[in-house]
Amino acid sequence: MNSSRELQALILSIRRSEKEVQAQIRKHTKPMVQSAWQQGLAQHASTRFEHKVLVETARVAVSNQNVKLKSGGLAKKLSGGGRARELYVAAEFGADQNRETQYGQISKNGKRYSVTRHSARQLRPRNKKGYVVYPTAAEIIPRLAALWTQTAVRTLYEAFEKKG
Repeated sequence: MNSSRELQALILSIRRSEKEVQAQIRKHTKPMVQSAWQQGLAQHASTRFEHKVLVETARVAVSNQNVKLKSGGLAKKLSGGGRARELYVAAEFGADQNRETQYGQISKNGKRYSVTRHSARQLRPRNKKGYVVYPTAAEIIPRLAALWTQTAVRTLYEAFEKKG
């Protein structure tokens, strides 16, 4: 397991600090991380579909031990009727471009004919590494760790100065 002694020391010092100091650290960290996360996602998203499903549903959860980055997990309905949590896989990883659906149909005159639908052409081609969330997370996590550390150290220092 890759771990940083500095981050472990930070987590330990946050855990051992007073409850109100912990609350201040969480309070100051969340808005900064939230805006950085959404900006990073917006830079990587190239379609309106990706913006609706991945960027607009981006959330951050801050605790004393970690910072969770979330996207696409909301149950809110989008304008087309689908839910973000049902569509996030297609928005992030794309779809098989050769996927066809064939079905029979009957015209107004009663003539039968076959219809071929290409149901995934509006999505990007399949990519296991992702297009928006995964590249953004890989790029932004070191910066967010530094931001969290700076915020926590500054808040701990200010609390220490008030006592002294």
